[in-house]
Amino acid sequence: MTAFTRWRAGALVAMAAGALLPLGLAQRVRGRYERALAAREATAAAGYLTIVTPLARGGTGYDLPQLLIRARALEELPGFSGRFEIYHATAPLVRATAPPLAAATLQRLRREVAVRWTGEAALAPLLDREGWDVVGAVAARPAAGIWPLSPWSLGALLLLLVAGTQTVGAIGKPRDVWRQTVRPYGLVAVLFGVAVFADLRGAAGDATDRWLYDTRLLMQEAAARSPEIRSAPAGLSPLARGAEIVPGDSSPSTAWRRAAGGVLKAAVAVRLAPGRWVELRTPPAEAGTDVWLPVMLGLAALGPLGALLAAWSTGTAPRPRRETVAAWGFLAPSVLHLAAFSFVPLLVVLYVSVHHWSPIEPTRAFVALANYGHVVRDPVVWSALGRTLLYALYVPVSMALALGLAVMIGGRRRSGAAMSVLRALFLLPYASSVVAVALVWQWMYHPDFGLINQLLTRARLGPVNWLGDPRTALGAVMLVSVWMQLGYQLTVFLAGLRAIPQPYLDAARVDGASAWQRFWRVTFPLLSPVTLFVLVTGIIGAFQVFALVMVLTGGGPLGATDVIVSRIYRIGWELLQFGDASALALLLVAVLFGATWAQLKLLDGRVEHA
Repeated sequence: MTAFTRWRAGALVAMAAGALLPLGLAQRVRGRYERALAAREATAAAGYLTIVTPLARGGTGYDLPQLLIRARALEELPGFSGRFEIYHATAPLVRATAPPLAAATLQRLRREVAVRWTGEAALAPLLDREGWDVVGAVAARPAAGIWPLSPWSLGALLLLLVAGTQTVGAIGKPRDVWRQTVRPYGLVAVLFGVAVFADLRGAAGDATDRWLYDTRLLMQEAAARSPEIRSAPAGLSPLARGAEIVPGDSSPSTAWRRAAGGVLKAAVAVRLAPGRWVELRTPPAEAGTDVWLPVMLGLAALGPLGALLAAWSTGTAPRPRRETVAAWGFLAPSVLHLAAFSFVPLLVVLYVSVHHWSPIEPTRAFVALANYGHVVRDPVVWSALGRTLLYALYVPVSMALALGLAVMIGGRRRSGAAMSVLRALFLLPYASSVVAVALVWQWMYHPDFGLINQLLTRARLGPVNWLGDPRTALGAVMLVSVWMQLGYQLTVFLAGLRAIPQPYLDAARVDGASAWQRFWRVTFPLLSPVTLFVLVTGIIGAFQVFALVMVLTGGGPLGATDVIVSRIYRIGWELLQFGDASALALLLVAVLFGATWAQLKLLDGRVEHA
């Protein structure tokens, strides 16, 4: 077998996988929807029997002949699609020749009192009228068989097979011929993935509609057999677990989708009596199918990707450079990490920011830009932003100290164990835990027995309530930040000083430049890229300060240290207004982006590269 034959065979396998895997996965997911429908149908039927079956005379159990009649009547209910077997204890009632329910299964139902899947049917417990004991079970079987493809999916599948066959046949031919076939193949693969997803979404919606129609029939039958239900529809709640029964009006007999309180609901009108209507609402199953669209597209793309790999290997398509492939291989873990922990959370925050989102409220209404308007008009938010800007002033102070220390320590290329230990000591606060550092400084700032106040007392300057006085709290936090960031900035400046060519400084010294002139005319301009980097990262970090403030002051006293991130935390986790908190977080991202862009534009023109 030649190399061309092997790669063509591999491309054919990829084409088959790209066609069969989406269909197989869709069939599997459709089976899951059918099993969920069977579980809800079994629960509804059990609730229906509880309502309509009378009690036995002189006992607490059901009247067995009446239970048998009601159970078999479900089979003959016009328009009812469910397939049931009703058990009284372990005895089947609908089909006398059916095998009895296993005693161990009944005992497990009595222990768990929950719907369970037996492998063939969903089994729901049949409770007594008081809801205390499990007296039997209702078994509902899901629809079986192969999922029929829609005309759109069938047509897309045929196009996929034709385009894939042409592309595989073009492997080994001139590149122009192969390119003319692979592009339509990719487009058809996208069309096929979308069509299969549409069928899957339609199957989920169909499962929801069937449950609505069957439950409506049971509710109407229960209202006809129990007249007291008509005036108290809440008694129908055992039939509609996980759904809502609300007052309604006459509507079309078909189910519809409608937003209720900002949440999409599937609903159907139920006529309990002449002039007496209710509305049965439930979350539609298709609302959770969006996650399958990228999965279907990815599986459908296996065919074009396999053909592309085969073409690269046989020289039909331009082969990427080995360095490019290796670079993307090394970058792939970082890209996946960013996608999972940065891009996806950002999209979630964007979604929450346009909804009224609270963990204590069941509805999450779409409010567009209302949350942004709330935070923009809030004076507390503007005060927090002003304190954040004031707090960020520690960055140029710490930069000046770090640059001075860097010139003193490394300006003459000093080395040795003593210098290494000194640099490590400066870097230690930055590498330490923020919470641990904050706790140490909290003790040092203590107004009674803190180290700083003890020294001030010995100097007869009196103790100062550093963290408890609104006039000094923010300055005290800034001092801790300077101490923490000094080592990091010192290390970066030292690296920048080491990168400056020594001949530049020697030439300035020969020209008679003093130490200050050499620093200001030579060293500092060549450090401009490093200075810009430290300034930008420092300001971004200052705007994101949270743990240090929360441990030292908790945002107090009297809000003197309530910075923008702590304000986001309070809005989200104390006021439970996640929509406003997400909107403010995105506004903070916009502010940081604007500030960073402005700094880069203003300072980049002044940067002088060696």
